[in-house]
Amino acid sequence: MLFEADEPKPGTSGNVTLWANGEQIGEGRIEKTAPMMLTSYAGMDVSRDNGLVVDLAYEDKAPYPFTGTVKKVVFDLKPGTHDDNKALHEQESIHAVAHGVGA
Repeated sequence: MLFEADEPKPGTSGNVTLWANGEQIGEGRIEKTAPMMLTSYAGMDVSRDNGLVVDLAYEDKAPYPFTGTVKKVVFDLKPGTHDDNKALHEQESIHAVAHGVGA
């Protein structure tokens, strides 16, 4: 999946392109993304979901392993500009302060 953010800040919208076996198989738009880190375990699980279930009725089926064959996984993290990284860190700082005030 390729996510091209509209702005270098948490919660921004952007365009998504989905790829499989080197071919584009889908595309769309996400109007909002998560404005903060969701959990400490959320990451890039490959061939299974190690996170929490959406509904406890499915808890016995976790971690939902993929039964096919994963031949290749590519993570291409484009480097951001200095200004992009600065804006992202400023947003993280604002969120951290706001979180501390609400605690």
